[in-house]
Amino acid sequence: MSIPQTRQRQRQAQQQQQQQQQRSPLNNNDQERIKNWLNTVYADDVLRIVQHFGDCPTATAARTLDIDSNGVTVAWKSKEGEDQEMQFAFREPSGAGSALQEISDLASDASKALGLAETPQIVKDMDTLNKQRLVSFAFVLPSVPIMAAIAFGLTMLGYLALVEDIHPSLGFTRSLVSQSTWYFILVTTGVVHMLEAMLTFVVCQLIKTFQPRQMSTLMQIQWTAGAALFGGFCLHKFITKLRRQFALADSAKGPSLAGLAGASGHAKTS
Repeated sequence: MSIPQTRQRQRQAQQQQQQQQQRSPLNNNDQERIKNWLNTVYADDVLRIVQHFGDCPTATAARTLDIDSNGVTVAWKSKEGEDQEMQFAFREPSGAGSALQEISDLASDASKALGLAETPQIVKDMDTLNKQRLVSFAFVLPSVPIMAAIAFGLTMLGYLALVEDIHPSLGFTRSLVSQSTWYFILVTTGVVHMLEAMLTFVVCQLIKTFQPRQMSTLMQIQWTAGAALFGGFCLHKFITKLRRQFALADSAKGPSLAGLAGASGHAKTS
């Protein structure tokens, strides 16, 4: 076999290995731990998934057989005693944390469809975990004095830049700064605020795309409008939240599994 052919086969093998890793990001320990939880702590939640998505309202004794990056496989008995089995697919290939969230979403949707008032236990635990590891991006206005100062400053800037015959009490400003200079400052300020608003909008869109639970459309509008009106004073609060989220993400090690064990008083690792 020639050297080019050998290298080509090596590259193909590497690509296949990478694809396999992407399809199966769950390691054996994670699979066993999650499966153990689903068969003990969250057995009732799995049963709800089966009853709705498995189209078997009379199902009993649901048992998780396997879980991987693509979905969770569950076996159950129908009311007539018939054994059934099905894999409930995830929306996209999942790691440990996202797999738990996928199962939580399935249990939540199933409970609503079945008309059950009680929130599934896995949903409660995942909500508790998310509060611990996800920063709230709820919109926060600058303080009232800062907003008042910005409003006064922008009003005065517009007045000095756009009004030729200004009030005599402000006439001294003309000897210090010409009207054309004030106009240049006004335009520059507007451009800077618009750039800050555009940056905020793009970052909010990224958060909304990858973490929709953290960023709603309303929040995105609020942060964008806040950056356009109040500039850096509003953007600073947004960046502070963003830095905190990155810090939590960097410091977390196995947050979804280790954290879930703490979120539920009953969860035990195998």
